[in-house]
Parts: sequence; structure tokens; C-alpha cells
Amino acid sequence: MTIPIPANERHTLRVFALDMTPAEVALLRDTDAPLTPGQVLPPLRPDAAARLLGVAGADRSQIDLFHSDDIAAIGLAAYLIEGNAVAEVQIAADAGMLDAYQGYVLTIRSQAFGGQAVVLDPDPTLRLMGTYAETVPTVRFDPLPTASAKGVLGGGKPPMSDARMGGMVATVALLFMFGLTAFVIWFAG
Repeated sequence: MTIPIPANERHTLRVFALDMTPAEVALLRDTDAPLTPGQVLPPLRPDAAARLLGVAGADRSQIDLFHSDDIAAIGLAAYLIEGNAVAEVQIAADAGMLDAYQGYVLTIRSQAFGGQAVVLDPDPTLRLMGTYAETVPTVRFDPLPTASAKGVLGGGKPPMSDARMGGMVATVALLFMFGLTAFVIWFAG
């Protein structure tokens, strides 16, 4: 089974069941990679992520691999809704299946491919459980709260100061005197 991912796809989450033993999953982990704050398990090795997905490469920070027991308190459906911003209406049809699953789960965000079009050719140990769009909140631009922020900014050039005007007159006078002196020297010579 191949899964095409179009170029520039964003905010899409694919959830896979991973049918492997704990020992096999441990071999996929990059135990030498430093853990980021809040990270419990080491990330996938770069070659492991590519091998599992059947692609040349993927951003490991966009791939999560965990056991369903790790989120048993809330369940996989709630984890996707609350932890990955998937709309509850999208999960509703699959919630029973997602929460009943026992085993390793691999989630991959479309950003893992850097906006490139790819075709996933997943390893036989991966089984697609669902593809879900992440909800992106709309950006709101509220008016600024103070009265001083209202109105229209004045545009155009600021009025010329007296100092600037005096400097310009002095420069013109000096240039005129220099030109007059050069003419008198040339005419006399």
C-alpha cells in the first residue's frame, strides 16, 4: 500500500499501528540523541524513520512513536484531539477503534517532508489507522485598547526647521562665492 503526500501539505496527521515487539522498537531508537525538555523516549534513528515509511528521509521531530499504554489514562482518541489539535468530529467515527488499540503507535505530521511531494511505501509492520487534519485557529486582529491608538497617522514630509533652512542658504552662498572667486582668478589670469 502506498500513500501519496502532495507537495506543501500542512496540518495533516497520519496515525499508524506499529506491529513490533518492544525489542524491535528499541532497535529503532537513537539512544545517542539528546532528549529535548519533556521528551521521555529517544527519537527514531534517521535510517529507521526512512525505512519504516519507505522514503529517503523525514524530519524526526515530526514523528512520534509511543505505546498505547503511555496514554492509557486519556486514550488515543483524546490524545489526538487534545495533544495534536485534531477536531473531535473527525475522530468521532474512529474513536472506538483508536481507544481499543493496544500496541505501538506511530504518528507523523505532513511537515515531516518539508513541503516536498512524497509517496510513502510503509513497512509491512505499519498499518494506517487514520488520516486527520489538525485544526488551525484563525488569526484575529483585535483593535488596540487605547484611544491613542485610534486615528490616522499623518504622512508627508515634516516641515523644514530653521536650522536646516539656514544651512541650505549658507551652502548656496559659499558655492556662489567659490564660483565668483574662480571666475575672477580665471578672468585676471
